[in-house]
Amino acid sequence: MDWLRKNMRTIFVITIAGFVAGVFVGFGGYFFGGARVSNAIAEINGVKIPYRNYVLLFNRVMDNLRSNNVDITDEVIKRTRQDVVQDLIREEVLYQETKKYGIRVTDGEVGYDVQRFQAFQEDGRFSQQAYFRVLSWQLRMTPKEFEESRRRQIAIAKLNNLIVSSVKISNPELQVEYARKHDGQLTNFEKNRDKFFEELTQEKRTALINDWYRNINTSLKVKVFTELLGE
Repeated sequence: MDWLRKNMRTIFVITIAGFVAGVFVGFGGYFFGGARVSNAIAEINGVKIPYRNYVLLFNRVMDNLRSNNVDITDEVIKRTRQDVVQDLIREEVLYQETKKYGIRVTDGEVGYDVQRFQAFQEDGRFSQQAYFRVLSWQLRMTPKEFEESRRRQIAIAKLNNLIVSSVKISNPELQVEYARKHDGQLTNFEKNRDKFFEELTQEKRTALINDWYRNINTSLKVKVFTELLGE
C-alpha cells in the first residue's frame, strides 16, 4: 500500500489522459434519452460507450479530488459526471477519426508505452508483477482494457500530430505577429524570438485543432443516456 500511495499520482495521470483537455472545444448537440442501450452510457455514430468505462473514470476522478481535499458537494459530483461523459465522448469521436485517416497502433507501440510508466517499474525496470498489481488493486482494469485504452490514446496523439504538422510560421509572419502583440514595435524581437515562436506555434495549433473539432461536431450523431447517470 505504501508503494501504491507513492505512485498514486502517476497512476492517475496514466488513466486520465485527455480528461483536462480544456483547450479543446467540446462536442455538443447531444440527444439525451432515458432508454437503456445495452448498458451503454452514450452512443456516438452508432458506436456504444460501455457504462463500465464511465464508472471507472468517474471513480478515479473522484478519488483524485478527495486526495486533493476538494469539498465533494452535489455540484462537484454533477459537474464531474458531465465532464467524464464529455471526455469519453471526445475520445470515442477522435478514435473514430483515426480510423478514417488510416492510423494504426501496433502491439509493439502499446508494449513500449506501457513499460515506460514508472508506476509499473521496480528498480528502474518494467515489472509484470507490479503491472498486474496496479491494474487489479488500483485501476480495477484488466490488462486488455488498459492496453486498449492506451492504444486509443496513442492513435489520438498521432492524429493530433498529423493535424498540427501543417502549421508553418515564416519569419516575416513571426515579425508581423510579434509587432501586432507589442503595439506595432519589434523591440527585443531577436531576444524573445524563440519563446514567441513557440507560443505562436502552440496558439495556431490549438486554433487549428479547435476548428477541425468544430467541423466534426456538425455531423456527429451523439446520444447520452441520462438514466445511467442518475439524472
